[in-house]
Amino acid sequence: MTARLATHPDIAGLTRRVLRQLHYVGMDVDFVGEFDAEDPFASLRAHEIDMALVGLSGIASIVRGEFTAVAVLPRMETRDVLVSLEARAKPLLELPPGTTIGVTGLRRRALLAAHRPDLVPLQLGADFVRGTIEREVEVEDSLASAGIEVPEMLIMSALDAKEIGLLDEAVEALDPKSWFPEPGQGALALLARHPIAEATALDHLPTRTALRTELALIDAMAQHGTDTLGCLAQPSGRWIRLWAGAVSVAGDRMIRSNRTGPLDEPEGLGVAVADELLARGYERLTSAGQS
Repeated sequence: MTARLATHPDIAGLTRRVLRQLHYVGMDVDFVGEFDAEDPFASLRAHEIDMALVGLSGIASIVRGEFTAVAVLPRMETRDVLVSLEARAKPLLELPPGTTIGVTGLRRRALLAAHRPDLVPLQLGADFVRGTIEREVEVEDSLASAGIEVPEMLIMSALDAKEIGLLDEAVEALDPKSWFPEPGQGALALLARHPIAEATALDHLPTRTALRTELALIDAMAQHGTDTLGCLAQPSGRWIRLWAGAVSVAGDRMIRSNRTGPLDEPEGLGVAVADELLARGYERLTSAGQS
């Protein structure tokens, strides 16, 4: 049987690598292209494809139980990086006041306000990375065509920086214990309607366990708002550690949690960290709590 595979546009550049891995384990795969970013799983629901390769934007489907994660691939770089668009090569804490920093999402903007309130954030559209890839243009041209001022620096995930050819311009990888990554960042998964035996050979148990922990945290916090929530789970031996935190939108308050739990109880650790964040005033930080 030939399995039909489509990929999310945000991670299209990684498809060839995953196809090689699937062929290596003896799976016959027909790559049918990218699926619709507006409704990424319509083709999977309609049985037009058998598997979907997704990154961060599709991971939440696992929480909802809509699809089966037949394989969670070994996690790539989880951290956000500071990228220079000019000749500067200074880390975040050494940048001069007034430096303009392009960011996507409320989490990065709030973290920037918390760590360096004297810098100037420039909000980039959520589709900035995908648009740059699709148009095959330089970052500066992509921003200019969208009518956005070109910042001096960018903060983005390492994976996004690699996708648009800027990883070599990274000045610094930001410490995930204080610059909390987005839950699930750096993870890729193959989703399907039901298990596919051949694909499970690619499953990476440590990454799956970390992802289960982070997704349990997201699920537990969903009703309280997760716009500025970040976390990173790391298995080690018989234990798993979860760092998590959130920042107020203005960046003037930050709460954190750092807990360890048994490797075979990742969801329990995610829930325990959620309870701790709530006890420390999480709801007062979030847009949901402020509304």
